[in-house]
Amino acid sequence: MKLIGLGGLLVMAIGASTEGQILPPDVGIITQLSGDVTYRNEDYQETPAKAQVFLKVLQGDHFKVGAKAMVQLVYFRSGQKETWKGPAAFIVGETQSRAKVERGIQAQPEVKILPSGVLEGMRRVPALLRRAGLSRSGTLQVRGPGESFQKSKELSEEKQKEIAMAKENYRNLRNQTKADDITPELYLLGILANYDQFEEMEKVIKDALKKQPDNEVLKKLEEWVQTQIIRSTKK
Repeated sequence: MKLIGLGGLLVMAIGASTEGQILPPDVGIITQLSGDVTYRNEDYQETPAKAQVFLKVLQGDHFKVGAKAMVQLVYFRSGQKETWKGPAAFIVGETQSRAKVERGIQAQPEVKILPSGVLEGMRRVPALLRRAGLSRSGTLQVRGPGESFQKSKELSEEKQKEIAMAKENYRNLRNQTKADDITPELYLLGILANYDQFEEMEKVIKDALKKQPDNEVLKKLEEWVQTQIIRSTKK
């Protein structure tokens, strides 16, 4: 699972065959998925891998969506939210995907554009997951010696207004989004994480888990946030 680093290129090991290689740039993230969806990137993968929610989407990824399957991804730069329903195949670009004809299959996605303010929060989600120590496989990694637990920050009036606006944006986005789509929750998490508002983040994650109760990455993120809360109370 290609979790997570926002901006620039990441040098990460994906098995012995890719150790030390520079991966293509990450351009988006999967926010919703059901059924059989696989991906492969010719730059570093020999065989297709199973896609999962929170998969970091890299430029050049080839996706195959099985019959009755569905995958939704958000592009960080363009704010384009694409929903592909199988059978379908597509190639990830810099700001949008391109349908790929495969064995006579050709489909187009349902496309929506996220508001610019919402997009900024989405761009912060991969950095949050990396900070939480979540690896590309979704497992928790040992934190380095320079990484310390942070206490929820006291906010200036200006930052409080920004969070209040983010919550209003969240409510508006939630009213426009399907019940099992956690894009609104991811957006709000990205904003709250920027100011270490762990108690608020825990509430948002619980709401997201009600919509996607089997999302293992959300569960691990919840564990990390709860650890941050416990550590901060001991300071």
